[in-house]
Amino acid sequence: KQWYQRRVRAPAVIATVYATLMRRLGYANYVVHGGDWGAIIGRILTMMYPDQVLGLHVTLNTVSMGPRFALQSIVGFVFPRLVYKTKGEEGFLHPISKLSERQYKGMAYFHAQSVIGEFYGYGMNDSPTGLIGWIGAIFPLASAEKAFEDVNEKLRIGLENFGLDNVCANLVVFWATRTAQCSMRIYHEFYWKDMDMYKQAFIKETPVAISNFPNEIVHSTRF
Repeated sequence: KQWYQRRVRAPAVIATVYATLMRRLGYANYVVHGGDWGAIIGRILTMMYPDQVLGLHVTLNTVSMGPRFALQSIVGFVFPRLVYKTKGEEGFLHPISKLSERQYKGMAYFHAQSVIGEFYGYGMNDSPTGLIGWIGAIFPLASAEKAFEDVNEKLRIGLENFGLDNVCANLVVFWATRTAQCSMRIYHEFYWKDMDMYKQAFIKETPVAISNFPNEIVHSTRF
């Protein structure tokens, strides 16, 4: 908890902490798995410590959000059947204007926490109601199928998928440890400090596997 509440929460720092921890535990080599932020940290960890990491498995393919994704969007706009393998995949990723609109609506929290997370994080630590409003909205939204356009419907479905007990358990952990505010710091520090390095995080030889789930935040095709 003491380390978690320090000022520095950049993914590169977290990757270094994990590598140091594994070394102190006696593991010279290991396999890294990560989803969401873990996928980003895992990619940086693998790039920074290739002599330690035997393989990387992620469930969030952020590598796709580059030139490949742009090419996929252009070809998919003209020839959808060449790019998208199922109707569901085509409906989620095509057309690009609708995808951008959904991401804008669904990723508002990411932007807020990247820019002013430190400020409204005080409300999370000072008020159980503020914490409930934050966790109670973000967790269900992230747990609902992306096909739902109505926010209230996504909240309802997401809460059913995630489970009220799981939401409450997370609330208790954040409230008891007073770590809601510092948990937002990773967004700000990644956005302003590590983003350029992450774009250059090329993994040369380490084997990488990706589980590409249809309702993941970032979904890519096999194109």
